Amino acid sequence: MKNEIRTSKLTRSQKILLSLYQLSNGASKQVRFEDIAVAAYKNFAADFQLKGYPQYPDTGDIIHKPLYSELKKGGYILSGNKYFSLTPKGITYAKKLLSISQNKDINAQSQPLVKLTVDQQKELDRLKSSVAVELFLKGRPDEILDIDFYSYLGVTVRTNKYDFLGRLRTVEDAISVIQERSDELYKKLRECHNYLLEKFKANIDFVRSSKGGGR
Repeated sequence: MKNEIRTSKLTRSQKILLSLYQLSNGASKQVRFEDIAVAAYKNFAADFQLKGYPQYPDTGDIIHKPLYSELKKGGYILSGNKYFSLTPKGITYAKKLLSISQNKDINAQSQPLVKLTVDQQKELDRLKSSVAVELFLKGRPDEILDIDFYSYLGVTVRTNKYDFLGRLRTVEDAISVIQERSDELYKKLRECHNYLLEKFKANIDFVRSSKGGGR
């Protein structure tokens, strides 16, 4: 792992993501929190050692916070009962990190790509077939309900805070890739997305302000 990319340019969150990618063999396999902490320590000891005891990994907030904040809210991972797995977006981003040349800077956020990735194309295809988009294209946006918005995001009213925000981020990333495309359907999809974010802003704000867990 250390020899594949220049690790000094990686954030802690990216190093954790790569360690999870390594443990799961690049798949959406569930991995225990403790295994991720140990792998991150083995790959990047200076970043994940226990303070005052460099021979031991730190399994506290140094691992916990990036997993639940940046990575989960970014739509890169899913979690449950202290097990974590990569989403298709997370797998794509980890591959990108591994393939970046040593002379290029790596940003904490994934940047919009010129070409759609496979998971982004799947996401856009899913959005185009959603009830919310269908109603918008038919000129009936006022008929779009909360449940249609949740379905558009790929969540339910019971989805926990961080999974909800992760799905929102994944959809927004997919939409951002087509911002400059002139295709009429993509144009309408962007308009629909902006309309939904405005119409259901209160729903989104409610989730963001909640303490987490089930909704």
